[in-house]
Amino acid sequence: MQKYTLKDFMRDFPDDKTCLEWLKNHRYPDGIYCKTCEKVTPHHHLISSRKSYSCQNCRNHVHPTANTIFHKSRTPLTTWFYVIYRIAQTHGNISAKQIERETGVTYKTAWRMSKLIRSRLDETDENRNDKN
Repeated sequence: MQKYTLKDFMRDFPDDKTCLEWLKNHRYPDGIYCKTCEKVTPHHHLISSRKSYSCQNCRNHVHPTANTIFHKSRTPLTTWFYVIYRIAQTHGNISAKQIERETGVTYKTAWRMSKLIRSRLDETDENRNDKN
């Protein structure tokens, strides 16, 4: 298996729009269910100023970041994705201080991000172990 490099990461996630699109596709692989139209609609358009997608039929907004670690965060998605990448690359052995230095966020933000990411990774590991 070929190693996933920083160059690969930068190519795959160059901006917030790409990160949001990845998140939408990951959360809604079969299309977005519109609560107003009461069906899965493939036609949702990006509303970049709100980090949401609008239904083409009824204009109902869906927010892919809702109920995730990104919810209500003012930190750019590119920074979040980069921190996830770094934590995965170092197997969790990266300090909040190092994240602060690499990303330019405050220590408080770096600590909060790493705490949230690690807690989700721990949940994933627990679920994986329960299935074995």
